[in-house]
Amino acid sequence: MRFNSKELAFLAHQPSSRFAKEGVLWMKDKHDGIFKKGEVNVERFFRLRGNLLFYFKNKELKGDPLGVLILERCTIELSAGAETGDLFGFIIVYEGDDHTYQFATETEEERDSWIQCLHIASYECLKMQLQSLREQIQARTGRDPISQPPPTDTGMEYETQSGNTDDDPAMELCISCEDLQCDSSGKAPNPLVVLYTIIPPQQNWIQHNHTEVVEKSRSPQFLKTIGFGNMNGVDTCTRVKLTVFHVKERMTGTMSLLGQVIFTLQDLLMSPDMRLQLELQGPDPVMNGYVTVMSWINDGNLSIQDSQNRVSTGDEKHRLIALRRRSKRIDTLRPMYNNITTRTFRFDTTDGSVKLLVHEYMGESKLSFDIPCQLLRLWVDEEKAKITQLQELGQLSRKWQSNRQEVLDMSARTESYYSRHLVTLSSHTGPHFKQSVKKGDKDLEFVPVNLHLQRMTVINEAHNSTGWYDIITVGAFTAYPHKYKHGGLRRMLQQQHDLLSADATLSRTTKIQRSCDLVNSVVDLKTVIGQYCDKLCHVAMAGTAEELNIIMEMVSDKVRDLVQICDSSLLQEAADNYNEAKMETSPPHQDAPSPDSQNSSPGDLTPEKAWKWTGSNFVQSPTAEPWEMTRVNTEAALVCLSSMVEELITNKAGPMDRPKWLGEISPGVIKLKSFIELVSQRVKLFMSFLNLRENQGHVQLMHMVKYRRDVCFSHALTSLVAGFTIKLATCDNDKLYFKQLLNVGVFAEFEGLLSCYGDEMGMLEDMTVALEDLSHVTFHFFLQTEYEQSPVISSDSHLISGMYADFNRRRIRVEVPLPEVVFKKLPELLAQGEAIHVTPVLFNVGINEQASLAERFGDTTGLDEVFSYKVLYLAMLGDQDNRGGSGSLTDLCTKLHYNVNTKKNKNTEILSLAAEICRKLRGIRFTSCKSAKDRTAMSVTLEQVKNLQQEHDLASHVFSQALDCFRSEGVRRENTYKNVGVKKYAFNALQLMYFPKQYRPPNGTYGNVQG
Repeated sequence: MRFNSKELAFLAHQPSSRFAKEGVLWMKDKHDGIFKKGEVNVERFFRLRGNLLFYFKNKELKGDPLGVLILERCTIELSAGAETGDLFGFIIVYEGDDHTYQFATETEEERDSWIQCLHIASYECLKMQLQSLREQIQARTGRDPISQPPPTDTGMEYETQSGNTDDDPAMELCISCEDLQCDSSGKAPNPLVVLYTIIPPQQNWIQHNHTEVVEKSRSPQFLKTIGFGNMNGVDTCTRVKLTVFHVKERMTGTMSLLGQVIFTLQDLLMSPDMRLQLELQGPDPVMNGYVTVMSWINDGNLSIQDSQNRVSTGDEKHRLIALRRRSKRIDTLRPMYNNITTRTFRFDTTDGSVKLLVHEYMGESKLSFDIPCQLLRLWVDEEKAKITQLQELGQLSRKWQSNRQEVLDMSARTESYYSRHLVTLSSHTGPHFKQSVKKGDKDLEFVPVNLHLQRMTVINEAHNSTGWYDIITVGAFTAYPHKYKHGGLRRMLQQQHDLLSADATLSRTTKIQRSCDLVNSVVDLKTVIGQYCDKLCHVAMAGTAEELNIIMEMVSDKVRDLVQICDSSLLQEAADNYNEAKMETSPPHQDAPSPDSQNSSPGDLTPEKAWKWTGSNFVQSPTAEPWEMTRVNTEAALVCLSSMVEELITNKAGPMDRPKWLGEISPGVIKLKSFIELVSQRVKLFMSFLNLRENQGHVQLMHMVKYRRDVCFSHALTSLVAGFTIKLATCDNDKLYFKQLLNVGVFAEFEGLLSCYGDEMGMLEDMTVALEDLSHVTFHFFLQTEYEQSPVISSDSHLISGMYADFNRRRIRVEVPLPEVVFKKLPELLAQGEAIHVTPVLFNVGINEQASLAERFGDTTGLDEVFSYKVLYLAMLGDQDNRGGSGSLTDLCTKLHYNVNTKKNKNTEILSLAAEICRKLRGIRFTSCKSAKDRTAMSVTLEQVKNLQQEHDLASHVFSQALDCFRSEGVRRENTYKNVGVKKYAFNALQLMYFPKQYRPPNGTYGNVQG
């Protein structure tokens, strides 16, 4: 056996209170003297601790012990014939050892006492006792206390059980204390109340919930309320043990008991005003203070007298009172959100007699995986279409053939990647959000990080008024798995921009940007001309000659605009380059029917089939006609149709022969529309070759930018749709809001908390481009036909244009279903599918040691967008707040402009003003940091308290306590747990030194988080 003699010696000299028994024993010991040898009884001083029996020479305990016996695998027995003289003996026998240790005492009682202590000292004996007690507990409770332990009731672990629920409670109560005892140094305690419950016939107290910690207060008013019951009611026989602790150290959870009280929910319900004041029973027989419990029921229709009558009958089946609630705070979220977490609080106002009942909700959007799946399907189809478009270029020279093959390979690879991602996301099971620890998972890269809705509802108990405040919290819109070796999208797009050809010598506009604008213009004109041509035929059947002439003029104007675009130098240059690159090969001649004989038109066929106009009909030709000829023929078709209409109007005699008019106009209309379709297809063909030409030599960069941009846009669009749908649910009866959507569009304010250093700089670059792409998104409404029907994502014919033009992607349209009762309230144009445009703005201020975005970039784009939207908003609705006075929309915008242009470090006033402006514009609020977990929690909780102060008269002395309460007991702590499995914010003390004071969490809520 190995042991440390010094540690044993130290253990043997511990105070007497640490030992189970000590005293003098006579011990048989060998005696090797000169005149006498053998075993003799020697007096020794023994000390028993655990299973260690130490013995010393005498009671003085000088020096190390003479020895130690380990009481394992041994028996203690009476010594046969040991009574020798006045001594009473016993022996210790070890298994497998012939040697026995003999002891004796001076009295029989002392011997029996030593035998009893030594018998139960071994580990084996303790193990048997534990097993016996374990079996007894299991027989009584039906639960093994070791394999199935009851919930802990120690103060150290109180934060692991917070009473999570996804339903509004049937009954709530708030707690306050008075005259609590100070600690030994005379300082006021840091009280915390933990509640335990028992529902008969249960016999074990189970932790139910707890309040927040109030710093240094003998008479605390706790802000967090405690809920009981659910939608089915509440059991009034529930016994509640309310335990008050003094938290000495929040980081470790060290606390001491101040006192406790026990009552039943029935006692509380039957008390006057449903209010109890009870005296705390503490560990010491002194005055420990009082605790006051006040309750209320979340149903205005419930009669307490009726409840009392039902309970007093003593009938067991009536014990569960059906406290039905009319509250629909959670019901409005359930169609769109899952796993809803709720917390309730009760705050003081400036008028102390008025209370604010605050409910905090957090839910996971059901669209977190649905929208990315729809986008992936769309992009897979677009990649297939791009492959087809490149193949339609026909046979090219060897130089361009290899370049095209490289692009085709990249598109095929992208299609394969996206298809694989689609399968993965479609089969996903589990939470409806991506955890922050999985932000680097490539399989989930199209899903936004930690997307949640943060909702606060406020009920003024005196005025019975309600306020709603929603914020979408989501991680930065960035391609985290792709890393930031080459920077973010902004830098990569600038690099790509520098490689592209300029449209003119001194122009900063590239040919790709011009080509996207040109294609979009052609698409618009093609659509309008088609509508006008259909209207021309309709007027020929049912209109007047004057109307026919007006419509014809409109058709002529739009066709001339199209012809003017065809004269563009860029388009002519692209056509010439394409013709040079195309190899002139004459396929074997074969007779082919014309489009007319097949009841089709050139618009129905691909450009490679090279239809030509002979002057009287379309025919198939081995070579395409010159671009100039296509333009001239389009003008000729317009002239032909215009002359036909003019002749009909001029030669009209007598009543209009409408069938004859329609019969003469229709061929001209069909011919003109066929030429317009041919022009559109050839323009796209030439621009496709231009895109191929411009990206020659840097196809890999183009692919990287496209892939990264798709990932970031998927995050942004999913978040935007989640925010817009919940905004519609809260404004479904607001006709003024629908008018705002029609005339001004959606205002989306994104608050960023990223620093301008390292990887977060790349994240910021990704996010700015993603938000720029959101400005090309349009929303449309349609009548909902199924319950919980999801929005539908599709693309239109327009390419993404602007600063970051993209020839590879088309604009996105989002069709949002509305129930019939809401759809009927829409303005006529919205009901017909009119587009709703989006105005996204970003204000980013780093709140850690790095500077803010405004200082680093001088970026005021968001400010310009705010001003533009504000002008349109005020033109439609007017300034409804003080007519431009303090706190009005105009005043707030002026302050925002001043703060943005003021060089001030970590100017968080920018974020506060932008959020307030967003609320006044009835916009959608978003808050982001790297993972929407820690800095985001600090921001949204601060915004909630400011809203309570500005809009609901929160008492100023409660501001700091309310802020700490939200951060320590609110839903954001649950968000950290859902993401990393720890209810702590991932800050350290050094980081918090650089944080603005109002963005610092309370002690005990932050620390090192591995995740």
